[in-house]
Amino acid sequence: MRYVTEPTYKRYITRGLKRFDERNTGFSRGAVEGDKYTLMHERSIANIERLVPGKTILEHATWVAGRTTDYVLRKSKLAREAAPIYNDRYRLKSPDPAAMTRIIKSVARWIGADLVGIARLNPLWIYTNWGLHNVTYTEAAEEGDPIEVPGEYNMVIVMAHEMDYQVVRNTPNVEPETDIGYSKCAWSAASLATFISELGYRAIPAVNEIGLSIPMAVDAGLGEMGRHGQLITREFGPRVRISKVLTDLPLVPDPPVDMGVQKFCETCKLCAKYCPSRALMLEERTDEAWDSSNSPGMLKWPIRAMRCFDWWVKNGTHCTVCIRVCPWNKPNNILHRLVRAFAERNILTRLIVRMDQLLGYGRQAKPEDTGQDPSVMTRDGR
Repeated sequence: MRYVTEPTYKRYITRGLKRFDERNTGFSRGAVEGDKYTLMHERSIANIERLVPGKTILEHATWVAGRTTDYVLRKSKLAREAAPIYNDRYRLKSPDPAAMTRIIKSVARWIGADLVGIARLNPLWIYTNWGLHNVTYTEAAEEGDPIEVPGEYNMVIVMAHEMDYQVVRNTPNVEPETDIGYSKCAWSAASLATFISELGYRAIPAVNEIGLSIPMAVDAGLGEMGRHGQLITREFGPRVRISKVLTDLPLVPDPPVDMGVQKFCETCKLCAKYCPSRALMLEERTDEAWDSSNSPGMLKWPIRAMRCFDWWVKNGTHCTVCIRVCPWNKPNNILHRLVRAFAERNILTRLIVRMDQLLGYGRQAKPEDTGQDPSVMTRDGR
């Protein structure tokens, strides 16, 4: 891995980029076009009734419980306004940015972040308008309300939260690591924002809302975006969820990184081959958009978001197959750190991908291997 002066995506920008409207994300469109969230949960209940292995009432309850804190954050004004300040009498005077950066990273890890990076906030990554996905649970905003972040919020602290390797292997059966990951994100972002606010500075916590998390994470040096549209980190591959805090606290930004992901993804293509919804591209990059859920102007592999969401509905739960089969998705041990050194330098890439399949790293775990028992629900639903 090399530290670089500019994020690797800069080399793929082909025209002027514009801010994105959150109403066009797959999540918001899914909430409007046929209320796919309701349909997905109805399918989940049907799976329980049919005693589908890996999708029993125990897995369903774990999935929904895992998302609780994320839902609570979205219900509050905290996600749309600065964190409440209880210490309104004192302010940390003239903090040293380098020292403050070390403190913030230490506090972020203590709160629960597995990775943390800092970047200057690029206004292009802030959504233009609120989408339905992130206002369904709150009275603090209406769908379509404009999002304007004041200019003094010039820094963003980005945190990545590891998802358990073994649990992710369950997908496309119920895989609650995504959901508990978002609750960890909400807890960490809200808690870090409170810490900053008590120092006398402004802070806005967010998970998926407010702006595009992945380019912010790339800017903060946490990794690069892969073919599957996910952030790929050095330590955990794409097996992370992202939270962020926008702030005016003086901090030192981290340099972006070049991990060799772009070249690797050009060769690999496993995520696209195994995507059950065929939402991922096998073709070469394009700077055009498939539909309103993509932004044009940068060479990348745009995602067919509604194909992905329609598969969620059919599956009765979300899906992380693209994460499961990604060769960067490995336990962070000595063996895989050694292989990663070759992957980062694009040495023996085809062999790495082939060995990944032969050794079965991307295979789905069998329900009996994870102790799932469909008999825990009786036929009368109790």
